[in-house]
Amino acid sequence: MTPPNMIMSSNGDLTFNYRVGCIAVHNGRVLVEHDAKRRYCFVPGGRVEYGESAADALAREIREELGEDAEVGRLALVTENFFELDGVRYHEHALYFLVEFAPGAPVLDREGAFEGCEPGAVFQWIPLDALEQAELQPSFLRQHVRAIPPATEYIVHTGGLH
Repeated sequence: MTPPNMIMSSNGDLTFNYRVGCIAVHNGRVLVEHDAKRRYCFVPGGRVEYGESAADALAREIREELGEDAEVGRLALVTENFFELDGVRYHEHALYFLVEFAPGAPVLDREGAFEGCEPGAVFQWIPLDALEQAELQPSFLRQHVRAIPPATEYIVHTGGLH
């Protein structure tokens, strides 16, 4: 069940979700989170709460998931993603920000898969040239993480998760 303070609602067979995502690139690698139930990975982040700015939501999610403070930088992508997952149709509005961890932050030196602060959260730094094999989702992120746009881009993705 979704906590009552998260911006997410259902109307019949369609669920709207407001999400923020972290694009953290360091030493030619991007930070991803693995879904234990599925084969794909996604960038860390989560749902925005009522009355919370998107940047504040992302900083909160990073603290909750990784136990790290990070600088939430420029907005890179504004997206609308229409997909189906586990029999539920979604219309997800997501904002993806560039994120930097402080020099020397423990997360920057992690190798291989590692657990986050929340149960079941598993993270990994994936080389940018290995994103196809890692099945980063939504699929439009593969291109935009490898070549971060110089200005904010708006994307409407209707091809499902893949």
